[in-house]
Amino acid sequence: MLDFFQTSGALILFFFATPSHAFNWKNNANFSACYANFVSKIPQNCSDERQVCVNNTFGDLTHPGHVYITYDICLAECGDGFGFWDIKDVLLRVSLWVIPAIVLIAHYHFPPLGAYNMICSVAHIVADPIDTLWCLLTRITIRHRLLDRAKEWDLLSAGAIATIWSTYDEFGFQDPSDDFKIALDGLRSIHGYPGDFLGVKHGRLADRSITSRSLEPNLPLGQKLKSFFLSHQSSENMLLEQAQLAIRDLSSDERRLSYHIELTAQRLVFNREETLLPTWVSILGLASAMMGAFVRTWTERLNNQTAHTIATVTLLLFIVPIVKLSGNLGAFTSSTASIDIINTLHKDLEDEFSPEVAALFPPFKNISRLSTQEAGEEEEEGIPLTSLPNTTKQFPRALLLLSWPSIAPYKGLNNSYRPHKPFSLVLLLISTTWILCLSYIPALLISYLTPLKGFSCRSLAWTIIASLWILSLLTSILISFFQQKHHRHSFLTNIIPKLFLSPKKAYRLTNIRDFFVTTIIIIIITAQQLGFYNSCFCRSGELSGVKLSYVNLNPYTDEQFIQGWKMWVPTPGISFLVSLAGVLLIEMWYAKESGGLFVRGRKGREGMLVRVWCLDSTGM
Repeated sequence: MLDFFQTSGALILFFFATPSHAFNWKNNANFSACYANFVSKIPQNCSDERQVCVNNTFGDLTHPGHVYITYDICLAECGDGFGFWDIKDVLLRVSLWVIPAIVLIAHYHFPPLGAYNMICSVAHIVADPIDTLWCLLTRITIRHRLLDRAKEWDLLSAGAIATIWSTYDEFGFQDPSDDFKIALDGLRSIHGYPGDFLGVKHGRLADRSITSRSLEPNLPLGQKLKSFFLSHQSSENMLLEQAQLAIRDLSSDERRLSYHIELTAQRLVFNREETLLPTWVSILGLASAMMGAFVRTWTERLNNQTAHTIATVTLLLFIVPIVKLSGNLGAFTSSTASIDIINTLHKDLEDEFSPEVAALFPPFKNISRLSTQEAGEEEEEGIPLTSLPNTTKQFPRALLLLSWPSIAPYKGLNNSYRPHKPFSLVLLLISTTWILCLSYIPALLISYLTPLKGFSCRSLAWTIIASLWILSLLTSILISFFQQKHHRHSFLTNIIPKLFLSPKKAYRLTNIRDFFVTTIIIIIITAQQLGFYNSCFCRSGELSGVKLSYVNLNPYTDEQFIQGWKMWVPTPGISFLVSLAGVLLIEMWYAKESGGLFVRGRKGREGMLVRVWCLDSTGM
């Protein structure tokens, strides 16, 4: 293993040292003319020092009649620099994979925080896809845990309450569930209310009509399928009957409290994007780009370098799970409306009931004063949310809302950025394996085996990109470690206080890293697409360290073409399908457990409207 890392490091250093001695950095290579005017006109002769004969294990020529020239002859006859691809070919490459990739990334669910935040998010996706996927999976896991907790406590409106709790996570990485339980136990022990509203008694099922069928208790497969089809055949009357049945035993106070909770959840859900259809269309667009790469390789058989376009498209498959999972999580359409919705719930409960009831959903933590201070510089740590002052009373609501967008990018609203992650090890392993095994390795295999077997410039380019991804992940972990949040009460803070970072500084440092790494990745891929790798050095086995390197300028033979397709189609195809299957498996698990929290679809939203109407005393 150590030898592997030493070899990889040496190759990467060699790659950056290559331009100074491997070939001239000038556009003077023309391999089409070299083949037509030189290679095709010399007969195959193994005694000719200009040629290299490749034999199989039996000592026979592998491709009789195909002349392979030495590396030195290639430099002398074809040019010692590189050759730009034809402008039409470059434009075809751009239209083939660049545009579908941009369209796919554009369907990532960005929070409404402006163009700069969108650029930063895209840079983070490109520069650190492992951490991005890790953040998305972490947020999915947190929602799953919050819903499980609500159901474990037998809360009647488990889906609505978990929806509200999940909103806290997007506004400061807060978890109010423990404070909710403390406040609930206090209400039950002291005042005896809200009675059994927040528990399953008298045969009432938790949240039986507001949430989707996927939130019901586990059922046998046949019963689940029957329930699924029945839910799609339900009429508005059936929804109304279910809602009325679920709340018929509630007292007046229980009904009003339930009404406020369900109405808040409805407002939060209606503040999210509703459909995932455009995301699926963009994913199919990338799949069509892969098909286009196949077609181009088929039609450009005379150019044995065209299969590298397939490798480039394959490398972009890391975008698929990121964009799709971001669609499952969704994003608020307003960066401040949800704060106002939660604080309105807190105020309404306090006005209609009491401060003890309002403590079930405490106001957001520390948002108001962060408009004039750097986030994280003076945050209280270890203080329960219920013990914090009511910010809606101490500060005007307008100030509260205006202060949030300036800190929102690094305080929870970006699904792709989460400096401190629970459930780390398993999700980190899944994210790393997913990105490297289904994006980098397939691209590496295609370039390694096309058209000659060997580790050449393109293989090294993909390896450098993968290395940058790993380095970015490590720096993200390091930046997270040095945030002050973890060391507020640590003796290290007193020893080297300037070493630790506030959340704002950590976010800025991450952005600088992302822009730098993204620039390198763009340069590497652009160089490949323009033709900087179209040189004798990159076409030969020089980088592989073979004793006798040679250059193959011949078109694919029938055997090579057939063997190539056995790898070109299955390798990216399997990677795409496995990646898509992984997304669907997560989506099935996510939809089963917590998918109905925000992205409910038309039927789920109709159910919310009906239930809120039934709970409203004026609508009964």
